[in-house]
Amino acid sequence: MQDKTDKLSWPEAVRVNIRAIRLLASKNKLLFPYAVLKALMDTVSTYLSIFLMARLIGELAGERRGDVLIFWVLAGILSKAAFGIAGGLMYHAYEVRSALFWNNMKRIEDEKFLSMDYCDVEDQKVRDLYDQICQNANWSGWGFLKIHWNFQDFVRNSFSVIGAVGMSVGLFTSRVPEESGLAFLNHPLTALGFLAAMFLTALIAPWQEAKNTEKRASLADSARLGNRLFSHFGFMSHYADAMAEYRMYPQAEIAEYYSWKEKSFLVGGVFDKYGKGVGGVRAAVKVLGEKLLLCIIYLFVCLKAWGGAFGIGEVTQYVGAISQLVLGLTAFLSIANELRVNAGFVKKIFEFLDLPNRMYQGTLTTEKRRDRKYNVEFRNVSFRYPNTERWALKNVSVCFEVGNKLAVVGENGSGKSTFIKLLCRLYDPQEGEILLNGVNIKKYRYEEYMAIFSVVFQDFWLMAHRIGQNVAGSCDVDEARAVKCLEDAGFGERLKELPEGLNTWLYKDFDEDGIQISGGERQKIAIARALYKDAPFIVLDEPTASLDPVAEAEIYQKFDAISGDRTAIYISHRLSSCRFCKEILVFEDGGIIQRGSHEELLAAPGKYRDLWEAQAQYYEKAKQYEEDKKYL
Repeated sequence: MQDKTDKLSWPEAVRVNIRAIRLLASKNKLLFPYAVLKALMDTVSTYLSIFLMARLIGELAGERRGDVLIFWVLAGILSKAAFGIAGGLMYHAYEVRSALFWNNMKRIEDEKFLSMDYCDVEDQKVRDLYDQICQNANWSGWGFLKIHWNFQDFVRNSFSVIGAVGMSVGLFTSRVPEESGLAFLNHPLTALGFLAAMFLTALIAPWQEAKNTEKRASLADSARLGNRLFSHFGFMSHYADAMAEYRMYPQAEIAEYYSWKEKSFLVGGVFDKYGKGVGGVRAAVKVLGEKLLLCIIYLFVCLKAWGGAFGIGEVTQYVGAISQLVLGLTAFLSIANELRVNAGFVKKIFEFLDLPNRMYQGTLTTEKRRDRKYNVEFRNVSFRYPNTERWALKNVSVCFEVGNKLAVVGENGSGKSTFIKLLCRLYDPQEGEILLNGVNIKKYRYEEYMAIFSVVFQDFWLMAHRIGQNVAGSCDVDEARAVKCLEDAGFGERLKELPEGLNTWLYKDFDEDGIQISGGERQKIAIARALYKDAPFIVLDEPTASLDPVAEAEIYQKFDAISGDRTAIYISHRLSSCRFCKEILVFEDGGIIQRGSHEELLAAPGKYRDLWEAQAQYYEKAKQYEEDKKYL
């Protein structure tokens, strides 16, 4: 069920919607002004047509003067032509900007993700909040989409009500002749009674629609779950990577999970049951209320015309105007209530957008050293991830000599990757401090500090863009530099085979001539990207974990040769990459338990030697396999 706090009061709902419109207007230039102009033009065109038609019918039913008839006909044709052309141009201008709304809306969310603290990006509570926002939009457009969809209709119906009131004044001021048997229609109480009946009846439709809207919103949890299940299981057969398992195992039965786990939108689901029950009754009452209202309008207008208050032309005008008033009023109230309900979902979006950045951004300029000599020290550093009591690192103190090769090893979960995330300041430690050249890294400008690191993460990501753009991390590519980095990373021969060279697209998402690459080639491109950045610190955070030990060792040895005077840090739970490093840090349970060179650590009993002896057999088997292949 939707939280009770999501059902906002009218004043709060108005404030939330105004804030949302201001934000959306800043990202969608002229969209809302064009929506207002288009709504105004549609309203004026509608009422002008009613007015001109009433004059024409009145003249036809009256004196039938040729020159007057020609005037009204020409006025109608010219007005239709003028508003048709102007309305078409306005429609085009509005639709062009409307087509960009989704991208601009997502850009707001993207900018928030790119600017928020990295710890919040990984926080499960933040991901859950954002997932709710996306699912609300997916299943019913709740949130910013609903504001976009309803804004023009809200404004147009506002104009429609105002225009209808202006054109309906004569209905109440025109008097029935006193000698008529219907003279009682002139009495103010009769007019008030008609207005009261009209407005009370007019409230039936939006009241029932409001109840249905609130009920649909209250089923948001069920709808989100049903939508997520369908989005996953409903498209399982589309995933090429899953086809082998889909054929080997009864996956089709699992795919039916989305239909019986939560029948949100299917027959027998919560929406189906509500629609067949109370929801259907409310929808029927809504339609009956609209029809009853039209009957009241026609009755009052026809009685006054019968009594002689006005002619057939005015009947056309007043029936058209009052009908527009009714339709505009009921639609206005329905949309206003939907926007109030929607404000609760918009508030969720602002809860996400208003997440504060707690990491201090710093003010000091990071020293630009040509010799790349940066002294880094961890001083009693302890850290635990959000929403957990377990320390990922505890009392880590280490100062390593920059410009050398450092290996960070240990079993999974020992704290290796956390150590690098703190070094790169993706997180700040809860205890202790990290110093760069004797200064706490928090004091450096955040972007400048990040610029001194190149990292190839274990779960690195290559985009479905051109190879050169992937290496440069930008649309602007220094081609000579990119080629050199790819050659250094071992991708040079493969690059020469590609007719388009750096302009070759990775994968086939956007280009049918795009290439599929192996895991090893992916790693080489990722390493080339790290080299292209040319940062003084370069880190390999187990990017080769999916490769066999020998292949991993070969890549690390190649990288050792090309890293030059950079400080290179290798993270791995395999030890084949450690032999060429000057120093090795051994992590276990969030702490450094051993430190030294490969030879020193092997010479003494301890975790490193235990790991080496446990893994050595795999290296020997892999080497023997490579030798055997020569004779096959």
